Amino acid sequence: MADAKRPRPYTWCTWLTKLIAGEDRCWYKSWFKTNYKYEKTPDDPDREAFFREWTSKHDKLVNRRADALREKGYVIRLEDEGAFKLIGAKGDLAGKPDIVAIGDDHAIIIDGKSGKKRKSDHIQVLLYLFALPLSWMKGTQLKLSGEVEYMDGSEPVKPLDTESRNKIVNAINKLMNDVPPEASPSANECKWCDIANCEYRAKDTSVPEGDASRFF
Repeated sequence: MADAKRPRPYTWCTWLTKLIAGEDRCWYKSWFKTNYKYEKTPDDPDREAFFREWTSKHDKLVNRRADALREKGYVIRLEDEGAFKLIGAKGDLAGKPDIVAIGDDHAIIIDGKSGKKRKSDHIQVLLYLFALPLSWMKGTQLKLSGEVEYMDGSEPVKPLDTESRNKIVNAINKLMNDVPPEASPSANECKWCDIANCEYRAKDTSVPEGDASRFF
């Protein structure tokens, strides 16, 4: 397929998290995805194998925590059931929290991570804490908290404060702006970027053998 401008910007929370955390540098990559339907790079067998293994670990992790919360009496929404789409003046923001656990007067928003712990894990949950009260949770009186579920247990996410909210809003606006941000190509980011026709792609995208730092 040829790259084509979207009717309106559309971005996923996961396209923002590493940028806000400073773990990724190329804002252009996520800006392009937000503003264009694009041709993707051919599937890499090694990457497909990695994702199959990652998906298996991730699903086991999420289901384990969900079952434990059900036993405590929580009503559980997993991924599609907890998904949201915010329609803004400039564009749309979408996301799928792994777990939304609803109690009598509160709800816990949880994202599962089966790999290395990163700052962006917590930011992803903060994005959900920002978005859900504006989506299908709008009008409820539930007190929200967030957690990241790792293989060795859960970590609480700090409450959404003004500083975090401003960072999120600024990042969304940056991706939905008509003017593209400057590209910051690098071997590691370009190696795992799936935009087939990016004019800024680094010419040398070789990374050390076995390097999966883009993912965990």
